[in-house]
Amino acid sequence: MASLKDIKRHITAVKQTQKLTKAMNMVAAAKLRATQNRTELFRFYADEHARLMEEIGRRIHEIEHPLLDGNDDSKKALILLFTSDRGLCGSFNSNLLNHLDNRIVSLREEGLDPELFIVGRKGCDYYKRRDIAVKEEIKGEIGLFDYERAQFITKQMMDYHKGKEYNKIYICYTSFLSLTRHKPNVEQLLPLLPDDVKALSSSDQLDYIIEPDASTLLARLVPRSLTIMVYRAFLESITSENAARMQAMENASKSCKDIIGNLTMAYNKARQAAVTS
Repeated sequence: MASLKDIKRHITAVKQTQKLTKAMNMVAAAKLRATQNRTELFRFYADEHARLMEEIGRRIHEIEHPLLDGNDDSKKALILLFTSDRGLCGSFNSNLLNHLDNRIVSLREEGLDPELFIVGRKGCDYYKRRDIAVKEEIKGEIGLFDYERAQFITKQMMDYHKGKEYNKIYICYTSFLSLTRHKPNVEQLLPLLPDDVKALSSSDQLDYIIEPDASTLLARLVPRSLTIMVYRAFLESITSENAARMQAMENASKSCKDIIGNLTMAYNKARQAAVTS
């Protein structure tokens, strides 16, 4: 049986851990408030931009753009993956990576050879031990990620597609649904527009005036649409990470409280036994 001194030392250690988990919970909550607001505001912009692209696309009988056509000759696929740089965020990374593993299996069954473009240290460490090619890794820049960085990565994706190196390019991230709900997603990034962009009937169209013309405007908006998709994926991912870390630290603090209660009870019993003896 542990001595009174050992139990007391254990209680002190758990209390120190509880202080750390509470502090990390407060930091994650502060970051979450900032990123959640940015994410929700950017969603409106991204959705409105997507609607604009559809309205313009319906007015073009034949859409011609190098980023809108697939490359059937290539048997490779590229996946842009967003993970976290740090741990202590519960099952945030494991759920996303398990979801991606299943999608990789599906792509291989379709005859495609997937490669990864990874943003985040946890994803890099995970796939370093897996049988899959990694095109490029970006570590330690999640906290510095901004719209300019999204433009830089988007340009790389467009260059890969224009070079006909890949059949399709996907983006994998975690969507923020609520404080306790986060959904892993794998979406097609390139080719950009689905085949049914112009499938809606003409009765659903509003009478917009488009200048200079629909084809020119669409060509200018395509790169922006890709950047918006990449930046939105990052915002959703970082918001989900902060929410998961806040929840994990809150659970850890509750566990520390329970452990302290049990240790205090054991300490009191041991002390009473010592007094009795």
